[in-house]
Amino acid sequence: MAKEINSKPFIANSPSMKQLIAMVDISASTTEPVLITGETGTGKELVARLIHEKSDRAGKPFVPVNCAAIPETLFEREFFGHARGAFTGADGERPGLCEAADGGTMFLDEIADMPAYLQVKLLRMLQEGTFHRLGDPTERRADLRIIAATNAPLPELIATGAFRHDLYYRLQTLEMNLPPLRERPEDLEPMIRLFVSKIVDDEVDPRELFDQDVMIVLEHYPWPGNVRELEAMTRRLALLARHSGRATLEMLPESMRKWRNMKPSATGSLHLGAYIEKVERERISQALLIKGGNRSEAARALGISRNQLYRKMGKFGIRLPV
Repeated sequence: MAKEINSKPFIANSPSMKQLIAMVDISASTTEPVLITGETGTGKELVARLIHEKSDRAGKPFVPVNCAAIPETLFEREFFGHARGAFTGADGERPGLCEAADGGTMFLDEIADMPAYLQVKLLRMLQEGTFHRLGDPTERRADLRIIAATNAPLPELIATGAFRHDLYYRLQTLEMNLPPLRERPEDLEPMIRLFVSKIVDDEVDPRELFDQDVMIVLEHYPWPGNVRELEAMTRRLALLARHSGRATLEMLPESMRKWRNMKPSATGSLHLGAYIEKVERERISQALLIKGGNRSEAARALGISRNQLYRKMGKFGIRLPV
């Protein structure tokens, strides 16, 4: 089962993904909030877009918002808009993202990084269907559907007070988990084929372009970056193969080549989890070292928020370089 969503691939051959598609169909038939969980790079925004495109709101705006990318001091004005004079430099009124999504869907990615005071206002909007622009007492109707996503363990954040339990329960009405790529081996080869076809502009069997050793690595590697990492690597190999005739083992990063001799085992998932944590720990330590201990710069280089970096540093016991 393969779909194209805004020219992005969405493949669901594995049992877990077929179950997820069933949840997508249920979610598309209602306007209840949706919470999508899953590791970074698994395609949570694609799932959100699929829900939107299958719903009655298809054709209306789909507004993605990365909660980790908006500075906390600007979040309210960006999200709800502001009135003239609401703050220094506010020479005119401005609608926010909620009004941009009117009639459609708003996708709140990295919802765990939404500031606490905004979580309260989001909950009110979900419950009452209204909001206020910053500095404006006028109550406005909110005609939008909320789909949120996170790679963070929200129950753990609730226990520490970092995320509101009442907002979680409101979002949890329709919760679905997007499994990591290593748990959906049936989807791997169709994805490789699709990514290759985007480079060579033809339905070419990847085995005609990639040496057998390369295919073995691609099939056994655990893909800690999930679909995003697979797409980048497959496109790279296809480009190299287009110019040199074939992609060989030497074209893969050294860290991947060792998977040439790996064999799957009954306890493979346990080993993969440990390997992924090891890779994550190494990348975080390296980024902090390169950026001289500047956590904001390190988080930006890693493609995660500062809050995510802090959580991972605590999880792995990583200290700032001296």
